[in-house]
Amino acid sequence: MKTDTFHLRCVCARHPCVVQLHDRLEARVTLGTIWQDYLAAAAWESERSLARPRTAYPHYSENGHWVTLDIEHRSAWNGNFYDHGNWTAGFRFGVTWLLALGSSDAKIARLAHERLADLSTRADDATTHDLGFLFYPSFALGMESGFVTRQEAGPALTAARMMVRRYNACGDYIQAFGPIGDSRSAGTSTIDTMMNLPLLWWAFAYSLDPAIYEVARRHARTSARLFLRDDASTYHLSTFNQDSGAIVRRGTYQGAGDTSCWSRGQAWALCGFAWSYAATGEVEFLTAAERVGSYFWAHLPADGVVPWDFSDTSPHAARDASASAIAALGALILGYVHPDPDAAMRHDRLARALLGRLGDAALNRDEHIDGILLHSCYSWPHRLGLDGATAWGDFYFGLALAAANGCVDLRALASTARTLSEVSCHG
Repeated sequence: MKTDTFHLRCVCARHPCVVQLHDRLEARVTLGTIWQDYLAAAAWESERSLARPRTAYPHYSENGHWVTLDIEHRSAWNGNFYDHGNWTAGFRFGVTWLLALGSSDAKIARLAHERLADLSTRADDATTHDLGFLFYPSFALGMESGFVTRQEAGPALTAARMMVRRYNACGDYIQAFGPIGDSRSAGTSTIDTMMNLPLLWWAFAYSLDPAIYEVARRHARTSARLFLRDDASTYHLSTFNQDSGAIVRRGTYQGAGDTSCWSRGQAWALCGFAWSYAATGEVEFLTAAERVGSYFWAHLPADGVVPWDFSDTSPHAARDASASAIAALGALILGYVHPDPDAAMRHDRLARALLGRLGDAALNRDEHIDGILLHSCYSWPHRLGLDGATAWGDFYFGLALAAANGCVDLRALASTARTLSEVSCHG
């Protein structure tokens, strides 16, 4: 009987379904531990934030310490140089919501809630497309997580409407840089905007204003058409003739060159198109996300931390764990919403495996070092934040871990706009 039992276990253990189940259970245990370590690092960050001036928010770190920006620092032209300003303050609110969810500590959430007023003044900022980065992790996710009331989330809708004002109907794109219509930057569009769109998908669900939905949809379609090369790598920056909408140039701002592939841009595209598919159900976005993802996975190193630009194959190249975290989030979304169960499983496993690697290779476990997800690179061409933490890396890594561990319903977050659009069209 013992022999028969042993034989049965061996046969079952070799069965693909059992192997997959074992792998998934093992991954859950590992990601559960990494999630707890993430929460510990986020708690250190929360404590340290009390020692900083109230309006100083982490941007990126150097030598183990945050470089901060005032929350009111808006983007502006300084001669021929474009200063992007503080586009990252919203991520710190997002990290705090995740910490509050994971620790069930209401006091932590109240601390962030008290500071939302400092950010609300940026809702009318007409100088940047990054309102999505500022207001989705803060007000929108705060509302979805139960820490911000619907009425209190109003500034996020104001910010979304400001993003809609940046839409250029001639070229079907959202202007990236500078004041709306400014001659120096009115024709700019970047792949980063794809990950500002979650604010618009949320705002449509909040307001049921079809204009918001349509601008997001049209921008995503333009990006799918113009930002992907034949090999599925992405351009970072496209420049249009603002009057005719004709494409003038495609290249980069933060990548190694116009023909290279900036890894974080590739990740913005993967996650942005995955989110757009979840929000609309349009197969064009699913196809774009999977194409971009295939390129990303094909160039993923063993430890999961990609180089800042995929063309930089030097063993000493700066690495960008934040890009990997964003890509993992995108794959996780595809795992939740892909209509093919086998493909969904494949994306989910890729996401969880990458999160596990990042937990080993880049998660900060030293409370004397600032930041949560280390070994990230802000901008190699500008020599800023070459090996440290970033505000966005901390947030997107945490959001992916929270979703993977069941603390956040990522499927609901990404798909609400789609559900409501179907109701409004057919109800």
